[in-house]
Amino acid sequence: MPFRWRPDGTVVKNVPNTRRIMPFLMHGRSESTVYYEQHVEVEKAWKYIEEFQKRTGHKASIMHFIIWRSAQVLHQRPGLNRFVAGRRIYQRDGIWVSFSIKKQMQDDAPLVVVKKKIDPTWGFEETVRQIQGGIKEGRAGTKSTSDKEMDLAFMLPNFIVSFFVWLLRTLNHFGWLPGSLIREDELYGSLFIANLGSIGLQPAYHHLYEYGDIPIFMALGTNEPRMMLDDRGRPAVKDIMTIRYSFDERINDGFYCIKALELLKNLVEDPEMELATESEEPLPEEAPGI
Repeated sequence: MPFRWRPDGTVVKNVPNTRRIMPFLMHGRSESTVYYEQHVEVEKAWKYIEEFQKRTGHKASIMHFIIWRSAQVLHQRPGLNRFVAGRRIYQRDGIWVSFSIKKQMQDDAPLVVVKKKIDPTWGFEETVRQIQGGIKEGRAGTKSTSDKEMDLAFMLPNFIVSFFVWLLRTLNHFGWLPGSLIREDELYGSLFIANLGSIGLQPAYHHLYEYGDIPIFMALGTNEPRMMLDDRGRPAVKDIMTIRYSFDERINDGFYCIKALELLKNLVEDPEMELATESEEPLPEEAPGI
């Protein structure tokens, strides 16, 4: 259906008018961004990862673990797996996670962005296997579809490149962008993760991209010992990771989003914690008349 149907999502029905008006008041993700910080205890998560590596022989990191848990949260709290396009709020079809990696651990080594569809019913081992496959492809030097498109674009004059980008954004606004382009483009997805801790840095609050439709950017920092309170309220030194989020408030209210991110924190801190296989709320249907 024109202006409402998209290959990657469905218009959310029964949106309160106070939420429905937001894409008209705040046209872009930059002016709609909310920033949020978490301090996550990761000692149990690292023990879980170490035991997993010994048991399976697969290499894994805290980023694999967080991607796995994030997919579970996006499934359990589907109101977070939304995006805004054409002044409408859409429920995304599937959970798509993009993340950046260094080809080599050198200052001048290029960054590679990998995008994977994550099934929230996968176990940790299957999630690691799928992510590692994407990382190997990225580091092997195989050009992605986006890389090939950019190589072709920059063979043209700059004004034609500008027109091409404008055309893509216009097609996306009206829901006319082909699904094949959306599936391959790393800036169309549920979540973008930058693991700055892997290169020894603390996280920054990253901007959201106006191009594409990713509503949440997560930046991971290094682990460091911090004085925290234990379960009995006594001071204790714990292994803490700082995570900083930037998210588009138009997709849902801040309370809902932060409660979902707090659920992610609990899942990372307690690797044995399990969620129900069904999401907490039904996926929305297309809204007639929107």
